[in-house]
Amino acid sequence: MEIVVREAEGKVPVTIMGLEGALDASNYMDVIARAQELYAAGTRYLLMDLSDLTSMASSGLMALHSAALIMRGAEPPDPEYGWAAFRTLDRDRQSGLNKHCKLLNPQPVVDRTLEITGFKSVLEVHADLDTALSSFG
Repeated sequence: MEIVVREAEGKVPVTIMGLEGALDASNYMDVIARAQELYAAGTRYLLMDLSDLTSMASSGLMALHSAALIMRGAEPPDPEYGWAAFRTLDRDRQSGLNKHCKLLNPQPVVDRTLEITGFKSVLEVHADLDTALSSFG
């Protein structure tokens, strides 16, 4: 998997993190580490572009959720806790959509995974870049 980062302007500055290839156990920690680097460098609004993400395992869901928590200024769950780390997602569902991290244009197989797992109740999903950028701020 490749991670491509670029900046964009909407109502606020938005960092776009493009994920290309398959997001799975072999690389999900790279996504989390990159989100931490971006946050440390000042990013507060992150749009994760899933246009070129061909598949996503459960560890990929952990990466998306962790990136969203990081952009909110929260500590992501320890991946060593495995499925127990997903319990934090239930708390996020109760607090509503994350305003600091959103998703762009997931491919149908990835979109289905987001739907089945309830991620769409936590992370806003947009089909086009302009709409996504204007939704921040």
